[in-house]
Amino acid sequence: MQLSDEKMKRVRLLFRISTVTLWLLVGGVVFYVFSQNQDSPNVSASDETQPIQKALKPIVVTPKDQSDVSANGWDPKGIQDFEFTERSGKKVTKQDLLGKPWVVCFVFTRCAGPCPRVTGQMKMLQDQLARAGKSDVRLVTMTVDPKYDTAEVLTRYADAFDADKDRWLFLTGDQNEIYGLIRDSFKMPVKEIVGEDRIPGFEVLHTMNVLHINAEGVVVGKYNSLLDTDMVALRRALIDKPKKPEQAELPLATETVEPFVPGWVISLPGINAGLNSLATVLLMVGFVLIKQGKRDAHKCVMLTAFGASVLFLTCYLVYHGALQHYTGSGSRSFTGTGTVRTVYLSILVSHVILAVPSAGLALVTIYRGLKGQWAQHKKIAKITFPIWLYVSVTGVIIYW
Repeated sequence: MQLSDEKMKRVRLLFRISTVTLWLLVGGVVFYVFSQNQDSPNVSASDETQPIQKALKPIVVTPKDQSDVSANGWDPKGIQDFEFTERSGKKVTKQDLLGKPWVVCFVFTRCAGPCPRVTGQMKMLQDQLARAGKSDVRLVTMTVDPKYDTAEVLTRYADAFDADKDRWLFLTGDQNEIYGLIRDSFKMPVKEIVGEDRIPGFEVLHTMNVLHINAEGVVVGKYNSLLDTDMVALRRALIDKPKKPEQAELPLATETVEPFVPGWVISLPGINAGLNSLATVLLMVGFVLIKQGKRDAHKCVMLTAFGASVLFLTCYLVYHGALQHYTGSGSRSFTGTGTVRTVYLSILVSHVILAVPSAGLALVTIYRGLKGQWAQHKKIAKITFPIWLYVSVTGVIIYW
């Protein structure tokens, strides 16, 4: 069927508008990502224009009294007394840990950053100690989000990592007391993000280091849990007992925590949800247009929807690649339980399974439409449309 010159002009115009719209979207995303990835050394604490940079900027913690610390930065008399609640519900004090060496790390269960990797390193250490027969070494995980991480929440978290109840303690308690112990005794930074700078999954900034404490309650070593070489050195310090761990010789007058996930990475899930939402709206508009017999407008709208989906896929792959690079884990764990978890996993599994064929079906459908193969196009579109729409809608649901 030949189109008149007037119709051809309209088709070309609509196609150009759709193309420009899509490229504006691409340009907007690229500009946003680029601007979020720039270093901002001159951003002041009062600058309200860049909340993500403010939330992730380095924090420096300095001991209260430099004369009261050893050359390594820790009090040679040992850490201060404490009393916190273990996941089992019983109270644990400093006195309970004296007499045996122990290792402590600081995480929170809803963390979307490196916390799962830190806990994974502790799990690996637990298994290595068990194989070596080192029953005298205990592991301690201290939450930096005690308002959320109750004993019950910590129990579920510990069970997910097969934590040995006799060897590995998970502690929670009063936030001020926990933060005071971390800052004053362990000389590590910790800071809760509040207000508009608070980002889900990144509510607390804290160190990724794990600390080695001897039987007298004195910190003798600091190891970066994100570095395998450091964790090997810690294992040797606990199992092989070298005379002096290299980490213990490092001065620790101050401790700086660098942003572990750039703001542009954190923003990508929201962008992805926006692109899925846009694709959903365009699919519905395209459906209405073809029902009204407006084939040219339908064509341009559906091409734009496909472009939005392609852009989503690109951002999706970039996000998970960046998450793997910065945190050591390419995914975020879902912390919900019960019915919510069942519903979430059902939607996620169906979304992933249908996302793969939907891309191929969309390409074939578009190809047949562009070639003017209307009968074949209509036949396959009846299969493609509901699958494509479901994948787009569930993508937004999964994000929320």
